[in-house]
Amino acid sequence: MLKTIKDLTKHSIIYGSGSILSKLIGLVLLPIYTRFLTPADYGILSLLIITGSISVIIAKLGLGSALFREVIYEESDQSTVMSTAFYFILGESAIFFGILIAFSSNISYLIFSTPDYAYLLKLILLTRFLEVFKIITMARLRIREQSKLYATLSVLNFLIGAILNIYFIVILLRGVEGLITAGLITAGIFALIFLILIKRDLKLSFSTTILRRMLNFGVPLVPAGLASLLMTSADRYFLQHFTTTTEVGLYSIGYKIGLIMGLIVQSVQLAWPSHMFAIAKEHDAKQQFSKMLTYYLVVFGFIGLGMSLYAREVIAIMTTPKFYNAYTIVPLIVLSYIFYGVRFVTNTGLAIKNKMKYMPPIIIGAALLNLYLNYFFIPRYGMMGAAGATVISYFVLVVVQTAVNLHFWYIPYEYKRIAKIGLVWGIMYGIGLLIKIPNIWINIGLKLILMTSYPLILYLLKFYEPREIVAIKKIFHSVIKRFRSWSS
Repeated sequence: MLKTIKDLTKHSIIYGSGSILSKLIGLVLLPIYTRFLTPADYGILSLLIITGSISVIIAKLGLGSALFREVIYEESDQSTVMSTAFYFILGESAIFFGILIAFSSNISYLIFSTPDYAYLLKLILLTRFLEVFKIITMARLRIREQSKLYATLSVLNFLIGAILNIYFIVILLRGVEGLITAGLITAGIFALIFLILIKRDLKLSFSTTILRRMLNFGVPLVPAGLASLLMTSADRYFLQHFTTTTEVGLYSIGYKIGLIMGLIVQSVQLAWPSHMFAIAKEHDAKQQFSKMLTYYLVVFGFIGLGMSLYAREVIAIMTTPKFYNAYTIVPLIVLSYIFYGVRFVTNTGLAIKNKMKYMPPIIIGAALLNLYLNYFFIPRYGMMGAAGATVISYFVLVVVQTAVNLHFWYIPYEYKRIAKIGLVWGIMYGIGLLIKIPNIWINIGLKLILMTSYPLILYLLKFYEPREIVAIKKIFHSVIKRFRSWSS
């Protein structure tokens, strides 16, 4: 169990550092963006990016996830699996994105009530097509647990993307078009790199049997993934319709801060599949999965609490006054992403028993709930209504999906300990709301003191088991020992 946690933590950190960097260009460069773009510009950019993300989920057909089961659980020949998946997804995506590009004017009118953004849509769609090369290559690296190479590629992606973004927006002053063009160039560079990396695994082999099995696993993930994306993105379309593009931009800024939580959660999600299928073969698998959920919630609850408490200060430091109100939605988005992560940790029964066909109805139901809540809340409460709809939808999704998983493969989760985590989180966040000193640095200091009491309060509530206390003490003494050795 301890070895599994160490391995999962190691690969999660490496995957996370790379994945987070590759997707944090918009956040790292936020101080620049907010000085060269208006909230309305940011709203337009957000809608274009979301539209591209929807298209790539459909194009992938869930094959990125299906590769893990086929190689690790079915133990099929890796080269045959990679070749079959690569040739199929390349041909299918070329047709799919070609059709979307042909109808880009119609899509632009549907979103913005004008065909003026058709050109930008074409650039976005072409970028997403080039990312097809990434799907198989990065899955291969994760299957083989080549996390360092994965992280290296992600860091390079970040650096090149950041340089191009700064060049197009600061030097050329090309605004939204410049950012999208920079993304297209970056995607083109890495499509070539990914092709070089995957080439050694490709052979003139195509297995219809393997493809059928992968599609049987992966296709049900398409509506599931699409519905999941809509739960975090459809609100932008509703905001565009019921409010203004400026409010879309403010919401997108706040969402981008909350997305840090999503990217941290994704680091575990990336490392989880290979470990999940390996754990499932062990005799104490259910006990391990139960502990994993508890540890996930205590660690990510702490991270999410910090992000929620410091949302106001972070946005004040990183943006300009016209964007300050974006901080109000951050805690709800952070909580939504914590629930998002629970989905993957508890999705053991459906994945292991190959019952993924039950996933689409669950997520589609949650997505429909989200659409209704957006329709009901946004005209009344604007972007706060959108954030509220997101967190409610994800909570319902987690409860229903976990119940279905337990039906197929029961796991005795530690509900009492989980309840204590939720209680501490709520109390500490409530106290944090009372800290409103005019001086931003005093605020930061007081909230830091509050954060340090998180593990202590859990201890007073008798949250920790005796062996966990021993393990924590060992880790603490090890850290102190290393610190002393460095300082001496």
